[in-house]
Amino acid sequence: MNRRNFLSLGLGAVAAASLAPTALSAIDFRETKPKAWTATKVDEAMTELFGTATTSESKVKIKAPDIAENGAVIPITVSSKLAGSKVAIFQDANPEATVAVFTVPKGGIIDYSFRIKLAKTGKVTAVVEADGKLYSASKEVKVTIGGCGG
Repeated sequence: MNRRNFLSLGLGAVAAASLAPTALSAIDFRETKPKAWTATKVDEAMTELFGTATTSESKVKIKAPDIAENGAVIPITVSSKLAGSKVAIFQDANPEATVAVFTVPKGGIIDYSFRIKLAKTGKVTAVVEADGKLYSASKEVKVTIGGCGG
């Protein structure tokens, strides 16, 4: 076996391993909690996902721009020192309120950064479930150019 074939086999194995599912997955919730993904109100989506919409506004940090020049790519960072089991992101500017749901592996660190779309100015809410309680933080994001067909 020559060097080129050896390297291509090794890179192929690395690529296949990177496609394996990880502990962070929204697919399970789409199958087991489908109404959470079609809910149009944040409280309704939270109730479908967690069984309640009552949260304590503490122990969760959300970082987002005050003004987003383009609603199609709004950077969001959610972090917490809680030993949470689930993290969910909601917003009230698009037709569906639920943006993402993550299962946090035991001992996992809650520090997620991602980009979302907002059709118009709205509030983004991060909810962390820890020890059977819900903790949240919200941030109003003003959108100057729509991201969902705007």
